Amino acid sequence: MTPIVLCADDHGISPSVSAAIAVLAKEKRISATSCMVDFAEPKDCDALKPLFDTIDVGLHITFTVTRPLMVLMRDAYLRRLDRAWITSEVERQLDRFKQLFARPPAHIDGHQHVHILPIIRDAALEAAEKSGAYLRVTTDSHPQDFKSASLSMMSLELARRARERKIPINTAFRGTRSFREKASFQTLFKRMIDGAPAGAIVLCHPGLVDSVLEGRDEVTAAREEEFRYFKSEEFPADLAAADLSLARFKDAVASSPAR
Repeated sequence: MTPIVLCADDHGISPSVSAAIAVLAKEKRISATSCMVDFAEPKDCDALKPLFDTIDVGLHITFTVTRPLMVLMRDAYLRRLDRAWITSEVERQLDRFKQLFARPPAHIDGHQHVHILPIIRDAALEAAEKSGAYLRVTTDSHPQDFKSASLSMMSLELARRARERKIPINTAFRGTRSFREKASFQTLFKRMIDGAPAGAIVLCHPGLVDSVLEGRDEVTAAREEEFRYFKSEEFPADLAAADLSLARFKDAVASSPAR
């Protein structure tokens, strides 16, 4: 079977989301997760430490808690972001990750993909190189919709620089969604993974809803639908039907002809 990485984003955003991700990790229904360190509770991070041999735990760089994504994107492309502050903020989040997990991150990516933006991507590259982490890029030679096509184009420069610096990156990226779809998540997921190559990273957002999450993010019910699906027997059956298996990044990329 073709090995891919299934990464649950937003560990740390709330206790119930973190708990749901830990359950999926223990049951080997995901192979990676990305942590928002400024929200994460030490006890929730401790729950992942016994699983370091079976999943990748990475840093989910976060910049949109106090600044809307569209404003951040505008300022990034107009080069209005303070480079020194961006660099120090990514370093601070990296240090916080090391404090929480007592180890550097396996990978680096960004909440709402902020790590692919100009200036922020420079800091992400530095952090990945410093920590020996792989870097998630959002490039895909077969984008499935406008959002994935846009992210693919926006990530080309990050991917190019990562290759120049010999920082490991994924072969493809899947899993974007609007969270307003009418189709079931199972239908969406089967579409996402169709034809995924070895070394691809598939993004997901499973979780359970609590009052903390409701106060921090508008994506709530969709997280519970994803969690139920990944816990179900349909999920492994759908993976097998697509001739795919879950793996950590090093094993998934090792099987890729593009390596």
